[in-house]
Amino acid sequence: MTDAPAHIAISHLTKRFGAVEAVRDVSLEVPRGSFTTLLGPSGCGKTTILRTLAGFYEPDAGDIF
Repeated sequence: MTDAPAHIAISHLTKRFGAVEAVRDVSLEVPRGSFTTLLGPSGCGKTTILRTLAGFYEPDAGDIF
């Protein structure tokens, strides 16, 4: 990590679809100028996080800065 302030920060993000909790309590910081990827198996919430970050989904809990 760098000491530069985060350009994007996700704090305690949770997203549910009915009874299914697609993302639970995810937090991360992306420093300005960095290249960041989300890696994980199918169904782990990568696309849900990106769609929430882009504004296509409203988070059920947490904040995006």
